[in-house]
Amino acid sequence: MGLKTVYIEVFDRIDKPTLTGKLVYPVTNKFIVQWPEMKRVYPKAIDLGGIF
Repeated sequence: MGLKTVYIEVFDRIDKPTLTGKLVYPVTNKFIVQWPEMKRVYPKAIDLGGIF
């Protein structure tokens, strides 16, 4: 369909993926995490720090 998607992983998870994160990680265009530790779980993610 050509749609661009962005997913922001929740702030309260530091070292474990959420179910939604596991499902959308392979298909989203931009996957954003809020903790540097989450880069180990999602290597292609973008770490933007805390988003409030």
